[in-house]
Amino acid sequence: MKLAANISLMFQELPLLERIAQAKKLGFQGIEVQFPYSEPPEAWHEALQNTEMPLILLNLPAGDFMQGGLGLACHPDRQADFEEALEASLPYIKALQPRIVNVLAGRQVPGFSQAACLKQLVGNLQKVCSRLQSYDLKVTCEPINELDQPGYLIPRVHHWQQIATRIAADNFALQLDLYHAARMQENLVDLIHKHADQLAHIQFADCPGRSHPGSGGLDWCGLHTAVRQVRYSGWLAAEFPAQASDDFAWISGLEK
Repeated sequence: MKLAANISLMFQELPLLERIAQAKKLGFQGIEVQFPYSEPPEAWHEALQNTEMPLILLNLPAGDFMQGGLGLACHPDRQADFEEALEASLPYIKALQPRIVNVLAGRQVPGFSQAACLKQLVGNLQKVCSRLQSYDLKVTCEPINELDQPGYLIPRVHHWQQIATRIAADNFALQLDLYHAARMQENLVDLIHKHADQLAHIQFADCPGRSHPGSGGLDWCGLHTAVRQVRYSGWLAAEFPAQASDDFAWISGLEK
């Protein structure tokens, strides 16, 4: 299995770009970053080249979402802001060649129906898929649980499936975060089997607690078996808070 570290959550005791080398030192083969935009693409490119680490995933800018706001992608009154965010991401996508570009749906907007917000989201995702069609990547729109992120527009995988049917683009795929699905009490093994053909990226953390495998109640043996049974060839990305001094012995178990 190819393992990536989400360096936005991991190794926060280090400057952002220095976290790449730390991830490699601990045994990860790649990295993902939620928002790379605090550093210029040239600095990212140099850091990735120096460590010989690929960037697996980045998110489009999401406005105020990470601060508890509504975000951009499903907001009918923020179309111009979303298009500006897409343009801002392009130099990073061109320079860093991520495998996955994720769009955060955002929260349902007060004063607008769920249908109106979904329509806005679908239109924006179609725009991103079209704009990035020439790149060797997949566009995703990750389901995120509505317990940690109240009001999130697509909290379950079946909500993602509904918008995927409407988008109907060959570069649109599923990013499955096992922690978020577990928080919504979804059957993770069933999801892996059901969506195997659409599955482009898997993120993981144990649940409850959002920490390393073995710290919560998920059946990692069963999940490992399911991933192998469907012949998943993408990356597994660890997305939970961790420091470099933590015990990373769990990595060897996932690599088998």
